[in-house]
Amino acid sequence: MEQPICLIENVGNGQLVVNPKAINILSNFEQPMVVVSIVGMYRSGKSYLMNKLAGAKRGFSLGSTVQSKTKGIWIWCIPHPFEANYTLVLLDTEGLGDVEKGNNKNDIYIFSLAVLLSSVLVYNSMGTIDQDAIDKLKFVGELSSMIKVKSQGNDDEEAEFSSHFPMFIWAVRDFHLGLMIDGKAVTEDEYLENALKLKKPEKTIRDQDYNRVRQQLRMYFGKRKCFVFDLPTANEEHLKRLEHIPDDDLNADFVTQSQKFCDYIFREADVKRMKETFPVTGPRLGELAKIYTETINSSKVACMEEAVISLAEGENKMSVQDATQHYEDKMNKVVFPTETLSQFLDISRQYEDQARKIFLTRCLQDDDQRYLKEFLQTTNKKKKEFSFKNETKSQEICGALIRNLSVDLEKALSEGAYNKPRGHGKFKQDLKAIEVKYNNETGKGLKAEEVLQEYLKSKEGNSAIILQQDNALSQREKEEEEERSRKEIKEMEEKMQQVEEARRAQKAEEEIANIKETARQLMDKFNEEKKIMNEKIKQAIEDKSKEYDLYMKQAQEAQAKMFKEQIANLERRLQEKNNSPFDWISDLVKWATKIFRF
Repeated sequence: MEQPICLIENVGNGQLVVNPKAINILSNFEQPMVVVSIVGMYRSGKSYLMNKLAGAKRGFSLGSTVQSKTKGIWIWCIPHPFEANYTLVLLDTEGLGDVEKGNNKNDIYIFSLAVLLSSVLVYNSMGTIDQDAIDKLKFVGELSSMIKVKSQGNDDEEAEFSSHFPMFIWAVRDFHLGLMIDGKAVTEDEYLENALKLKKPEKTIRDQDYNRVRQQLRMYFGKRKCFVFDLPTANEEHLKRLEHIPDDDLNADFVTQSQKFCDYIFREADVKRMKETFPVTGPRLGELAKIYTETINSSKVACMEEAVISLAEGENKMSVQDATQHYEDKMNKVVFPTETLSQFLDISRQYEDQARKIFLTRCLQDDDQRYLKEFLQTTNKKKKEFSFKNETKSQEICGALIRNLSVDLEKALSEGAYNKPRGHGKFKQDLKAIEVKYNNETGKGLKAEEVLQEYLKSKEGNSAIILQQDNALSQREKEEEEERSRKEIKEMEEKMQQVEEARRAQKAEEEIANIKETARQLMDKFNEEKKIMNEKIKQAIEDKSKEYDLYMKQAQEAQAKMFKEQIANLERRLQEKNNSPFDWISDLVKWATKIFRF
């Protein structure tokens, strides 16, 4: 994308509308996406930071007046600077607290969508992290009323947010204080964590209000980071047109801080995932935007699990369709007939492998292998159709060749040219000549032997008549020739039966190998998803363990106990995930063996 485009438009009256043009553009991005969104008060310089991430002076509109410039949510997809296989997606949101909105629900809608769509959430504020700055993050407290993880929630629903919510980065702009606490220098992260410390004990309602947002920030966003930025420039005119000012004319510390911020995101920001494992691509991000926007517009709670189920239904249907269509398109370009069955199977296997890769890459949450089975059945059906086409084409070519080579013999038969002494020998000689010429021809395909044998067998009646009319042969010679013919026919039939049985066995062997390879790749995918899931759960355990240690250190036993229970739940979940049985793999092979009739 050369420039940003509005993804979700704020049309007023609290209604948000997804832009179809943006969805269409997103459909072209098939790589996994690192999605970075930025939220914060209006006219606080959010767009400037997003343009820095894009490596551009201009892109997202900065504006130069007190009026909010960005409306809705704007999107910009660019190549990831560090990861060639990823796409970096930037979401710039309209400013929170805009007096012109006239709808106090609009801010929480925008904030919720930013949380739901991104893998990194940057919160941009001005000055310092003080109580006023914390108060402006009141939207965090409303997330539990806007978002849920599972359709069947539980009392500990909010505890799961940290496993699904994005990394939280607090960007403090125009920071003018020293990073000192109690006379000691601290890091930016320590500055943030100190600001999020709870007041103990909670003696009043005011104390509870003081702690509430801090508790929710700590619980919802396990991975937190802070960056502080000096004033970009002391020149007020330059501030109004910051996108036009070269870095050399800006505060050197600000330039360094901005680069540090960008490098961190490029290096540490993870791919946006659904249900902790499935990577979000352009089409998936577009569908999520539509699902979540429609839900929020209808004043319903946005459920992550239901969104994945809804998205998976359409995605899996398309994965079957696209994969099988790819196989069909490739096979339609093959020049038939192939010389051997092995050649056909080698070609088919190549395109089956490609189709399977398309299917497994796109398919998600196919827990009962419903769509995998549909893919295998559809591909197998198309494979049989192409196999039949291959055999039919061979039969057509071979039949035409036999007819062409046997013109003189057929003419001689019709004229009775062989009905004379020594005629049977001449007939057998001419028939053998046709066989030799036929075998010397190329490009006949895998049905060459069958067509030839069928033709030779069809001439046995002519041979028998000619033999009986050949007066040059004795009765004994005729009987010996008849016995020889019967033996040849029997040997020919047995040979053809062996050939057919060998082909059936070869096809069955190929299908079994295909199913086993599918099961192997499915296992690889499952193990990769399990690895990602394990990493996510372990990270959540680590984050919550830090919170537990902090609360224990501060003698806040009630909060510490809550985190201890959450850690125990995560550990049980981790164990259950690692102990999942693999019966479905053997079941899949049994199913395929029955369906494909090996």
